[in-house]
Amino acid sequence: MRHLFLALFALPLLAACASLSEDECRAGDWHEIGVNDGTKGRTADYVRTHAKACADYGVRPDVKTWERGRQVGLTAYCTPQNAYREGSRGRRLSPVCPASDLANLLAANDRGLDLYDLESEIDAMDRQINDIRDTLAGLDVDDPQRSALGAELRFLQLRLLQLEARRMRYTRVTFP
Repeated sequence: MRHLFLALFALPLLAACASLSEDECRAGDWHEIGVNDGTKGRTADYVRTHAKACADYGVRPDVKTWERGRQVGLTAYCTPQNAYREGSRGRRLSPVCPASDLANLLAANDRGLDLYDLESEIDAMDRQINDIRDTLAGLDVDDPQRSALGAELRFLQLRLLQLEARRMRYTRVTFP
């Protein structure tokens, strides 16, 4: 009985993981599906994921049409602006871009990843500052910890200002 319950519970979760819905499989707009996959930086073998998702409905992808669409989508994915945006979200660039543009794209992606790391550091510092403020709020006025915590708070606030100044340089990035 317990296994039946687990199986019934897991089925909707597995269905939610499918790359395409039944309607999308049956509509079969493989060019548009390919464009969408290309703009997300999906590799050529991703069509197999769609094939598995659509097999349950008796639908097979039109691989050639999908690939033509994916190539169109890759033109939007393989830009310095997008490479930077991917990095700023903590994601490495997918290995789908032409070698001729790769150096510029990887440099933009690395710059975005640097911004992501900087944002993470700023968030962590904000949490530390808030924790210290909360601790200070709970201490008596004459508590000996106040002095040390106050000094640490001022140091963290100064460091936060420095990090925010660095962040300004990253947010003014322009690409050709």
